[in-house]
Amino acid sequence: MKAERYGALLLIALGGLFVYEGAKLPSGEGGAPGAGFMPFWIGIGLIGFAIPLLIRPAGNQRLLDVVPHGSEGWRVGAALGALAIYPLILKPVGFLLSTFGLFLFLLQFYRRGSWWFAIALSLAAVLGSYWLFARFFEMPLPEGVFFL
Repeated sequence: MKAERYGALLLIALGGLFVYEGAKLPSGEGGAPGAGFMPFWIGIGLIGFAIPLLIRPAGNQRLLDVVPHGSEGWRVGAALGALAIYPLILKPVGFLLSTFGLFLFLLQFYRRGSWWFAIALSLAAVLGSYWLFARFFEMPLPEGVFFL
């Protein structure tokens, strides 16, 4: 089986899980979406995007051609590890510091550019997202060591 088929089947399974779990939650009433609205429609979208991958003629790319090897595999593993650690430290450390650390790690890990540029871009992204979600949308974010 070709790589596109594996990816399509994975997306269909993930989309089905989203639809199933979203359908168990309230979808909303009175024109206001409920907790199940987004997961349900994200699942429908995943399935909708996966079907063309499944039914189109397969290319000549095998699954082993897509999986990163050597140093690229290590880099992908480190990025996935950082993304797995992020939700574990988000609450105790707080949104600002943990997100800044994640952005800085990913920027320096993949770009390997100037530290000043990476720090400035990480700081701008974190402060911008903090303002957007905490101040503009008034969403509570984990405070951790910073009580902002």
